[in-house]
Amino acid sequence: MKIAGWLARTPRPAAAERRSGGLAFVELVISALVLGWVLLSVFPLFLASVRSNVAARSYGEVNALARDRLEELRDLPFSDPALSPGRHAVNDLPDTLPEPETGTFGSGAKNPFLRTYRVYQFQLPADGTVPRGAPFPSVRVTAAGLRVDFKRIEVTVESATPGPGLGLLAARVSALAQNPAPDVDLSDADPDP
Repeated sequence: MKIAGWLARTPRPAAAERRSGGLAFVELVISALVLGWVLLSVFPLFLASVRSNVAARSYGEVNALARDRLEELRDLPFSDPALSPGRHAVNDLPDTLPEPETGTFGSGAKNPFLRTYRVYQFQLPADGTVPRGAPFPSVRVTAAGLRVDFKRIEVTVESATPGPGLGLLAARVSALAQNPAPDVDLSDADPDP
């Protein structure tokens, strides 16, 4: 009798395990569904972030190539033939990218960028013709043998082929180069007026 009373008061372990095991499975399925829903809602943000990072890196490369060439051109003497007026449409970048390990060119990977530049000549108005404090327009010079006060150099870098999801990339930077001897270094004829 004592044994029978003890058995009646203790819960059966098999029934308790069955109840908690079923509840845990339902909780697991619901939590998996909620996690899947959250991941699906965050995934487009992740893709947009990756695309944005790729675009920023590509725009940075294009801008750096343009600025590097602009600095090279600004360091040249004012009368250097590389600063002659007109379009300099020959791509001055190598046809292929360098080998990643050695840095030597000829890797076989085509360079995706084209870099060109354009030089314009300008003349400032004569002294005393513009009232003090008034804006003045500079005059573009296209004929040879005239006074030139400065040159504007525009470097353009653009992608030769569209990037994945980015389209065609392009950057244009410009700078002015002042003529140190405007009465001596006269203008050259601009072939592309």
